[in-house]
Amino acid sequence: LDVNAKMQEGEAGRRLWADCVKTTIDARKLLLDTCHHIKPFIPNKVRGADWKSYPTNLISQDLEFFKFVPGEKWHSFEGYGESQYFVDPCKFMLTTPGINVETGEYEDFGVPATILANYLRENGIIPEKNDLNSILFLMTPAENKEKMDHLVSQIARFEKYLDEDAPLEDVLPGLYKHYEYRYHDYSIRQLCQEMHDFYKERNIKKIQKQMFRSEYMPKSVINPQDAHFAFLRGQAELVRMEDAEGRVAAEGALPYPPGVLCCFPGEVWGGPVLKYFLAWQEAMGRMPGFAPELQGVYVEDNGRGGKQVYCYVLKEDIVERLKAKGQ
Repeated sequence: LDVNAKMQEGEAGRRLWADCVKTTIDARKLLLDTCHHIKPFIPNKVRGADWKSYPTNLISQDLEFFKFVPGEKWHSFEGYGESQYFVDPCKFMLTTPGINVETGEYEDFGVPATILANYLRENGIIPEKNDLNSILFLMTPAENKEKMDHLVSQIARFEKYLDEDAPLEDVLPGLYKHYEYRYHDYSIRQLCQEMHDFYKERNIKKIQKQMFRSEYMPKSVINPQDAHFAFLRGQAELVRMEDAEGRVAAEGALPYPPGVLCCFPGEVWGGPVLKYFLAWQEAMGRMPGFAPELQGVYVEDNGRGGKQVYCYVLKEDIVERLKAKGQ
């Protein structure tokens, strides 16, 4: 850490990060010129002209090119003020087809970002993370034009597979070999369509959005520390996720994506949070190989070719005792 801090100290450090910002801007421009399905998460236009038409030096010194302007339709976000939010110039975030950016509604066909992420990993490129229809790369001064050109060329190759509807065996050979029993004779668009339809039918993006709205958040009935200590004392039981409705969580639960704790110890399982975990339980059984990372819950084979998710909840008598203690 000391060496790293010294390297980035003063004018030399500022130059390192300024170059990183410019490298990322150029990568966005290259992606816009090269690809037509995968797009950088930036405004389409700034001051009436295409984002990519401006000089890189100008973009790198003006936050207007990364600004969320209330009323603009390139992101479908709402509920924020003028100059409240900006795209991080050093977060190379890309979006995949499937959601209309102006309305926020699902389209007929989509490319779930986890499929692109798996393709990139099979080709030696590791994304930071992906969400339903977005994929993120964190930029540092270690990145350079050659690395970014390689990334964009791999994305362009993925798009070529997509346009040709190539056999899944050619696009994701490692995953296909492991799960051939499930994806035998699949094409890449067939997999994309099936996964996109699953997201659409269950409106996963709506459930994910609700999870982090105050009116839908789980109700806290026990102090989180008390709930955690009760768990450590063995005063909890393991139940199936579908049986957790109305029970008090003994552990914090976190799905990745989005990578944010959505049920704390002492909160009651239910609502969108429970629906989200149940949706992923179904998805893991239907589309093996694309499981998200679920922390604070436990995934096992259900003996019928699918998956069963379990979670620890406090025993009922312990809940009553802790409630009485807190009164």
